[in-house]
Amino acid sequence: MHQFADLAQRPLQLTLTNGLRVRLVRLPHSAQAAALVRVHAGSHDAPRTYPGLAHFLEHLLFLGSRDYPVAQSLMPFIQACGGQLNASTRERHTDFFFQLPAGQLEEGLRRLLDMLAYPLLDPDAQLREREVLHAEFLARAKDRETLSDAALARAIDSTHPASGFHAGNRETLPVDEPDFQQALHGYHQRFYRTGQMELLLAGPQSEAVLQRLAEQADISLIADAAVRRSPPVLHARTEGWSRLQLEQTQPRLLLAFIVDGLDEHALPALDYLATWIASEAPNGLPQRLQAAGLCQALSLRVPYWFAGQGVLAIEASLTSKGLAQRTTVVDALTDWLRFFVEPSCWQACWDEYRLIAERSLHGAEPLKLLRHWVEPLAWAADSNEVGIGDALRTLIKRMTDIGPVVLTVDTAPCGSVTSDGFPLRMASEPPLTALRRDWHWQIPQANPWLKTAVSDGKAANPVAALRWLGQTEESGKAALMLRWRFAELPVSALWHGLSHALQGCVWAARQAGVELRFENMGHSWTLSLRGFAEAVPPILGDIAYLLAEPPEASLAQCARLAEQHRSLGQDEMLLRQLLNRLPRLVAGMHQSAEPARSVNREQLHAAWRDARWDGLAVGFSSQTSTALLASVGALPGQPALGKDWLEAPPTESHWHQVGDGAVTSDTAFILFCSLADRGLEGEAAWRVLGRLLEGEFFRRIRSELQLGYAVLSRFCQFADQPGMLFAVQSPTASATEILRQIEAFLDTVALQLAERSTEDLTGIAHATADQQADASADLNGHAERAWQAVLAGHECDRIGQVIRAMRELRPADLMAALHDLRGGAGRLIVTNAPAPSGWGR
Repeated sequence: MHQFADLAQRPLQLTLTNGLRVRLVRLPHSAQAAALVRVHAGSHDAPRTYPGLAHFLEHLLFLGSRDYPVAQSLMPFIQACGGQLNASTRERHTDFFFQLPAGQLEEGLRRLLDMLAYPLLDPDAQLREREVLHAEFLARAKDRETLSDAALARAIDSTHPASGFHAGNRETLPVDEPDFQQALHGYHQRFYRTGQMELLLAGPQSEAVLQRLAEQADISLIADAAVRRSPPVLHARTEGWSRLQLEQTQPRLLLAFIVDGLDEHALPALDYLATWIASEAPNGLPQRLQAAGLCQALSLRVPYWFAGQGVLAIEASLTSKGLAQRTTVVDALTDWLRFFVEPSCWQACWDEYRLIAERSLHGAEPLKLLRHWVEPLAWAADSNEVGIGDALRTLIKRMTDIGPVVLTVDTAPCGSVTSDGFPLRMASEPPLTALRRDWHWQIPQANPWLKTAVSDGKAANPVAALRWLGQTEESGKAALMLRWRFAELPVSALWHGLSHALQGCVWAARQAGVELRFENMGHSWTLSLRGFAEAVPPILGDIAYLLAEPPEASLAQCARLAEQHRSLGQDEMLLRQLLNRLPRLVAGMHQSAEPARSVNREQLHAAWRDARWDGLAVGFSSQTSTALLASVGALPGQPALGKDWLEAPPTESHWHQVGDGAVTSDTAFILFCSLADRGLEGEAAWRVLGRLLEGEFFRRIRSELQLGYAVLSRFCQFADQPGMLFAVQSPTASATEILRQIEAFLDTVALQLAERSTEDLTGIAHATADQQADASADLNGHAERAWQAVLAGHECDRIGQVIRAMRELRPADLMAALHDLRGGAGRLIVTNAPAPSGWGR
């Protein structure tokens, strides 16, 4: 077997007796484990007669299997463990993956393997799930990225599957027809076999245990040889420019390159290229175009890739000036590509890329590691630098020789075009040309946070406002969380200006292995830095100055960004937009109807003078603690002298409509019920109740009623308010109907709860206590729960006390908690729909 020690070493791939390919990653100090199965078949391998069949099968596999009916299947099991799972169907592969407490890996893997090999494919379940898939189709029919890719697909020769529609909907999935059932079962029998599958496992288990689990998987799956597939040649059938009309969208320019015949190193070369196209480093491509006032951000997406052929799309988020000068943007992008392959640029950028990749793997969660290593020739310490460099030069030469298919996405009116799948409003445009100019490109500046070295600096005095938990763990990760409270709330637009100032820092910190978040919690602002411990002090020192003295350009953006935040955009899922607003709304900071005001530096200075901060540091060694205290000393505001005030649980209910009331085809709906009883027993009972409700709510709303395609329920905390969350996005139901169904669901749960035995409920309470203990076993979980306790006004060890209280719960405690939840006091409803008449506030 291979060595497990260095996470930058590529894990060896082994082929087991029945043909299953496996890679094993041992993480001795992790409290979590993960599994990923890649099936080498996707939407392009399904019969073209039935678009969406592969994606439909992915959904059906979660609906029960031979040894595990729906109630005991993978999804409720992972939910009960407090883990995460998902699946993804791409053009030529389908991935299934989960992460959960390490002790549950074997049980989770058993369920995953059984559903892949022996799904029930129940006809009634198919009818219900088809409606879910159709709801997804309706949602994706408004998604900017999906429609942009569909528009680009029209430029591909019709003989290639990349030109077709593969998402699936009610019309393309005739589940009642025998021919469809034959195709569905045939697809599963052909591709869901060992020869077409890879398994990756990561966790703290011993080498022998991981090997045993892999061998068990090889036996559990159905053995068969690999299926060889050769796609047709990929080439464009049209050239030139076109336009796509979307409502309420930031204008974008896409340069799509259709390439074929590249070697195996082209895929890692693409990852390298994507890193630098999106890089926000000084002198980098995005920074230069931002300085010219042409665009706000850049990215490289790969809508299609298989066997050395693909569609590559450079996407620019345009300003109004950039929209008017699209030819200049096209010239800049193509000219930069030529510069990027110059020898002087290659070596400097490759050395930086290697540091970024190393830091990304350092301390990564198990699932993130598996999603990295499943990709062919993903970066590793042994990556072929010469091969990748040659592939990059070949790739860019192809791109610049053939030229791009250019697509503008904005609100300009276009006519409808004939389409087999998603509705498109498009128009052709004559190609535009611009005078070539010399851009004088430079090599992007190196990220200083990638080469951190904690100095033996002068010891700083401890600060009482900063609580400390634990020494650094073996992974070298740590977490710092800070909160500022204000005697008088500053103008809300100030936070938007500071967020703008920190944009480049968020990107650079992520490269250095640290997740940086700056959040508006209504009555407070919070800053968190989590990741590579040695990078946190220098990052904090640099951003402390930016918070105190942001650039004038960022302050000038305050009013515009605050006004933009008021409306709902189409570039992000509706429900996610509402969830992002929830902390401020839970804190009672409802948006004013007044327009956002401009702000100035004097207002910011006044806000910081009145600010008092406190924080929590978790996992720092004595050496990094000294450096951290020095950086903390530069923070704006003053350390809090004692416990700050606490917000009482709300007693009134509010219905808050987000957006301007414009008619949309989807309803996004959130119900948040604040926890009224803040004692240990009250919180323990609501946490156990949250586990009871989570899986049942998903099954009732999504699977049985097909009310929405995005459905979630859980006990959680926003700002300093813990409570129960119910969230639904539906293409068919109104906000009033969703609320009615939530209340009906809780009524049903009350009847069911009364009938459950004491032993059953005690077992659930103990299992929830175990889950909470598992979730607090690693640094991220420990830090998050301790910080939530601090935000809510408790001591850092609050979760340990709650866990002990869970083990003492009685059925009567759960019934009382459900009674309080159904009582309706302290409810906050956030939706894009107006309140019904008679709703009491």
